[in-house]
Amino acid sequence: MGFNFSQPFKDLADSVSKLFQPAVKPKHKPAIRGWNRLEGNPRKEDFDRSLRAEIRDPLWMLARQWQFGEFEGEDAGSPINVDVLTEHYSLNRYAVKRDAAGGYSDEIPLEAQVERETVPNDLGTQVMLARYLLKDLKSRLGTADLATAKTWLRQEFAIAQNIDNQLHRESVQMHELALATLFDGFQIYDLAKAGQLVAKVNGSGLAGNVNDEIIAAGGRLKDYFESLFTQPDAPESDAWKPSQLEYQFDVSAENKDAETTVLRAEEYAAGHLDWYSFDIDNKNGTRLTDGADANVTASKQGAMRLSFLPAPVSFQGMPKSRFWEMEDYKTEFSDITANTTDLAKMLFSEFALLHADDWVIVPYTLETGTMVEVKGIVVTDVFGEKTLVKAAGQGPDEDWQRWNLFNLHTTKEGDQSDHRLFLPPVVDKILESEPIEKVNFLRDEMANMVWAVESVLPSQLGAGINGHETALRLKEAESGTPAPPLVTEAKIRYVLGTDVPYNWIPFAPVQLPGSNRQIRLQRAKMPGPDRHRSQILAQPAPYFVREEEVPRSGATVTRSYQRTRWHDGKTYVWIGKRKQTGKGEGSSGLQFDQIREVKE
Repeated sequence: MGFNFSQPFKDLADSVSKLFQPAVKPKHKPAIRGWNRLEGNPRKEDFDRSLRAEIRDPLWMLARQWQFGEFEGEDAGSPINVDVLTEHYSLNRYAVKRDAAGGYSDEIPLEAQVERETVPNDLGTQVMLARYLLKDLKSRLGTADLATAKTWLRQEFAIAQNIDNQLHRESVQMHELALATLFDGFQIYDLAKAGQLVAKVNGSGLAGNVNDEIIAAGGRLKDYFESLFTQPDAPESDAWKPSQLEYQFDVSAENKDAETTVLRAEEYAAGHLDWYSFDIDNKNGTRLTDGADANVTASKQGAMRLSFLPAPVSFQGMPKSRFWEMEDYKTEFSDITANTTDLAKMLFSEFALLHADDWVIVPYTLETGTMVEVKGIVVTDVFGEKTLVKAAGQGPDEDWQRWNLFNLHTTKEGDQSDHRLFLPPVVDKILESEPIEKVNFLRDEMANMVWAVESVLPSQLGAGINGHETALRLKEAESGTPAPPLVTEAKIRYVLGTDVPYNWIPFAPVQLPGSNRQIRLQRAKMPGPDRHRSQILAQPAPYFVREEEVPRSGATVTRSYQRTRWHDGKTYVWIGKRKQTGKGEGSSGLQFDQIREVKE
């Protein structure tokens, strides 16, 4: 029987471990472990030297290349050719506020067609047309015949004895001068437009040559005035929605399969149209209904296959592709100051600084007012490989995980996103006059209502005047001499209600029909006659405005003359409205049932 020499040592080790084993086993206590990260920190706050891009020895250059990832190769090739297959079709219908549609024509900018209003028949317009007619007759009639024609015109088309705004000094002076020397040229324009001027002049008893020259001059006056201003054909073509303080209109186009695409602009009020102002109304069976006298033509349709050599994107201030390449110092996108809410500005700066070198341009010329559907894009690289490029942002339009910035929104819930491009028939720049009307909508939380403050009002000469000064003059003219206070020994007096400036028009909250919680704003009035004098608020009663249209910041609506030049070189002038964000809340000081101290 053999002897195990390792056994005694094992027994001894077990005995020693039992001897030193504690009577109570230790409990593990919770602990928090932390790590420190060491980062390099420059000793100076000035980064000028770091931005100099100084160079050192070749080994330093290799390390620099490694830091910038220049050793990481990409299994890709540069694009050398792009094949694009497109299908396009033009607009052919136009409708306002979901009414009957008419034919669309690109002879006029879309902004002018949507915004244009009838030029007001004020004293300035009457005098302008009268002077034009007299100048025309003076070049064709002798002195005696001109005096006879002028006398008859002043008798038949006399200027009104009273004008609306008698509190404007310049308007009153012009009115007095026009009464003594001129006539109402707007009446002649109305008769010429209605085709009644010939009958009116033929019954005047004037000489034959004078009679004929007045009729001919009236026709030229009509052509002159209509060429000077762009006005709507009918009152029902007004696209302004007073309850929402916005323009609403629709346009549509048809493709080769007779499928209609309706583009709806329901919140246009900024004064400039672009593709993002429209939504595609793709609900089942959505199409515009033609009016009785609609002159609708077929959409211009076509398909095109294009092959281009792609060109890299370039713009002023674009970072160079190479690190040590000199750049233009005039534009510095890294110096952009952006707040946390400036999402568009941050997207633009990120594109310019990081991703601009990854984009190429494929030139493609289109007519304005065209819908384009890109059927496919095939890119050929320098290795001869072809890649089919699909549209970004595919998927359901309401998918919150889908990101898109350049697609038209679709109104049908659950539908797929639409990747067509729309080139609207709009202008790049518009010259805008000083406002002839300006109304500030502001909230007054203490009075629990909204006020429409007429800051600028139109004068009889066609220009804007100060609404606050006009309100003060109107109050002085209507109030007259106040009655003297009663002589009493009372130290206090009771005030039923405080006064509000005449140019502050109240809008009171009222419940929406069929709802106990939602409200809308209804135009009200202070004691006395109606005080609103602006065309913006001149809506038939009852006049309601949606509550969401007047946020806490308020809203400002202006009316002004606008001028632009179209692609054919023709100039268009019209009157339009614009809504902008207001300047916050306000206080009218309106209070009821007040006790005031009597000042000695």
